Amino acid sequence: MNLTKHKDNYKVEVFSKRNNARYLIDLSLRDPEYLTGIYDTNGKLKEPISGWVDPISGIYPVDFGFDGVFYLLAYQQIAGTFHADTVGTMQNRLKWNGYMFVLDYQDLAIYGANDG
Repeated sequence: MNLTKHKDNYKVEVFSKRNNARYLIDLSLRDPEYLTGIYDTNGKLKEPISGWVDPISGIYPVDFGFDGVFYLLAYQQIAGTFHADTVGTMQNRLKWNGYMFVLDYQDLAIYGANDG
């Protein structure tokens, strides 16, 4: 299970219990109207906010080394203040250990900001 928590200074912390890893998402490039709904003018949270990470929403076999060995690439959406407020995506690489698929690698993808 993965958890999210908004922090001061336009940040969202994501914690992965599976591998005991913390990730930090910077929201500072989001629309100012969006930010003023969550933060005061000094970048402090107006109230505590906890988001969530969805269960796996997509899973794809991928041969990363082009050697016939396939991993599963599993995606999980990270929600901010409400479900449609996507702040990133967890990308989990799963490998077969002879008995079951286990987490081999995990990273977090964020979305870029439009410049106009």
